[in-house]
Parts: sequence; structure tokens; C-alpha cells
Amino acid sequence: MMSRLLALATALSASLAFSPPVDRRVVDTVIAGNAESELAHGYAGHDDWAGVQNDTTFRQANGWMRYALTTFDDTEVTIACVFAGSRDSTRHFDLIVEDSVVARATLAPTDSASRTLELRVPFGVTRGRTNIAVVLRGREGRTPALRSLSVLQDHHELATTVH
Repeated sequence: MMSRLLALATALSASLAFSPPVDRRVVDTVIAGNAESELAHGYAGHDDWAGVQNDTTFRQANGWMRYALTTFDDTEVTIACVFAGSRDSTRHFDLIVEDSVVARATLAPTDSASRTLELRVPFGVTRGRTNIAVVLRGREGRTPALRSLSVLQDHHELATTVH
């Protein structure tokens, strides 16, 4: 038993030694409700408003809100949505990237100040793109109060050897 565990640990260690290092990066972030950040990210919306809660800006919509975010064109994208906490009611929304609904999400009421949802985007939607349109659209009412959207991507850097 012990020799099998040792062999497994050795094999795992060897496989990790040959894996390229992964570096998860925040590629771009927009601060919702911040005029300068929204201007830099091509903000547009319908039936929406901005506000401040706990000294932090947010944006919410009965309709939709759209931002243009920068991406790397060669790896899968994850969109991190930070929402203000709310004891109100359950909020339903769609995350749309480049005209494709990539997630249908629901946020239940909470006492926490904020919460983050990380939603993966299929690589086929963003492959070859260095800028993507990201839309949050409310379903059955308004969207949750959005604080920020970030593009997260893993990058596999090739190890270099110096001689």
C-alpha cells in the first residue's frame, strides 16, 4: 500500500514538473456606475440606473446593460460578475457574450455586502477576439445590482531555460 502511494506521488510530481505554469489574469475590469470606467468600456443600456450602496457604485436595469471588454484571443474567458448584496427578492438574468447567451443565472437574497459569480464563456464564442461585448439582461424583472465585471483568463507561459 505504501509503495503504491509513493509511486502515485512520484508520478503526480513528475507530471506537474512538465506542465506549463498557469497564470490566471484579470485582463480587464469595468466598474459599474462609475462614469469614467463605463465611458472607457463603451457602456450602453436600456431602462437602467446607477447608484451607490455602502460607498460603492452599482448599476441595475429592468432591461439590459452592455460593456465592451478586452480579452486575449487565444484562451477561454471567464466573466467575474460582482454584485451588491440585497435582501430584496430573487433576481434572474442572462449573461450574453457576442450575441450568445452563455449563462442564465439566479441570485437569491443575501445579507452579505457583495458576492461574485464566475461564469465561463465557451471558447468558440471568443476565439480570435481581443474585444468582446458583454450584456447582462434581466429576466422576470430587474438585474441584480452590478458592481463590476472582469475578464479572467488563464495563460500558459512556456518555461525558458537560460544557459
